[in-house]
Amino acid sequence: MHLPDVSHDSVPGLGHATTRLPHRILIVGGAYGGLMAALNLLSLAKGNTNRPSAYPLPDLQKRMSRRGVHITVLDQRDGIFHSVGAPLAHVSEKSSPVMWKPFKSFPELQHPNLSFEQGSLTKIDCKSRIAWYTDIHGILQEEPYHYLIQATGLKRNWPIVPRAQSCNEYNKDASTLIIQIKNARHKRVAVVGGGAVGIEFAGEVKHNHPGLHVTLIHSRAELLSAEPLPAEFKYRAKILLEDLGVEVITGNRATVEEQSEGHYLVTLTNGKTITAGAVINATAKHLPTTDCLPREAVDEEGYVRVTPTLAFPTSVPNSAAHYAIGDVCAWSGIRRAGGAMVMGQLAATNLFASILTSEDPNFTPEHAELPEFPAVMGLAVGDQAIVYSAGTGVEWGKKTMEVMFGEDLGWNCEFASIGCEAVDLS
Repeated sequence: MHLPDVSHDSVPGLGHATTRLPHRILIVGGAYGGLMAALNLLSLAKGNTNRPSAYPLPDLQKRMSRRGVHITVLDQRDGIFHSVGAPLAHVSEKSSPVMWKPFKSFPELQHPNLSFEQGSLTKIDCKSRIAWYTDIHGILQEEPYHYLIQATGLKRNWPIVPRAQSCNEYNKDASTLIIQIKNARHKRVAVVGGGAVGIEFAGEVKHNHPGLHVTLIHSRAELLSAEPLPAEFKYRAKILLEDLGVEVITGNRATVEEQSEGHYLVTLTNGKTITAGAVINATAKHLPTTDCLPREAVDEEGYVRVTPTLAFPTSVPNSAAHYAIGDVCAWSGIRRAGGAMVMGQLAATNLFASILTSEDPNFTPEHAELPEFPAVMGLAVGDQAIVYSAGTGVEWGKKTMEVMFGEDLGWNCEFASIGCEAVDLS
């Protein structure tokens, strides 16, 4: 699939295209997909071939851009948080400090053609190709660009993901929560919501604090009720929790009332009440962070209506200059870090192919198209894991945990996949 050339001459704030002006690329979101896209773009700009991919990518013949690229990554945080590891990070004093890494701690990200800005995206004008964001000082900033990759993910509540914007603030939040769980009054913790996050939180609380009574409450008859997964997977997840010592209550909605500090009354629809010293709410709906985008770019739920090349829909001005990756996309499959990284590599390759075509109209490589994602899931439940894919079916056990997650819920594995290795700045 060929994409139209994107002229750079009319971008306000960047002047007319010259042989000296680099192609400016704005990546909004510095998590799994955003960093994967940034590092792939830097590598391709050096004339390198793509790393192995799960899907066919265009052959760019090791061509280098005559004008080069400059990439700006905009993120609310000062670093990347390993959100896959949140259930472990937020219950373990040992694990929480290593799950947030400042961008400056990654040698691979210290590059003259890559810069980071901390702030919150306010608006994107796709026609003029200008983004506005509010920086950490509350000042509105303007960022012109030639190409944009939207990688902002979903809005999730604390403690599912951090609410802090800096590593220091996060460590304080995590420490406070861990102390609350560890010293829970009545030695009881309730987790409300039997989706993937709720299951993992309940398992990590019980595994790391075996003296606590942990109850997982879910409103539907089976766990993971919203996911397109086989019944065997959902049943086995429940068994793994119960084997760990977690009390699982299904078919009941929970109403939580904080009666005093560290004292919660949880009332179920069957009339039963639970008194707990800590409650983790894993029921909030996750919302895409796309308020800044034009209406024609998103569907009725706010997800970006990407094409198979991960470009914006053609109804958006300069659609071929705009990409979206990761959880923010309206795409098939279960949203996960691995999928975001696949998207990041594919979008980066297609974007760089467009850059090469803009410099040499005779070079028109086919752009890669993303196939539909199948339903795939892996859950860490205490010291065991359960995994499902269409190819292998349902697998579980301690060996599965070791292979899939290691001891850090995949921290080293995920960031090795991106191409990053952090150094200790403490």
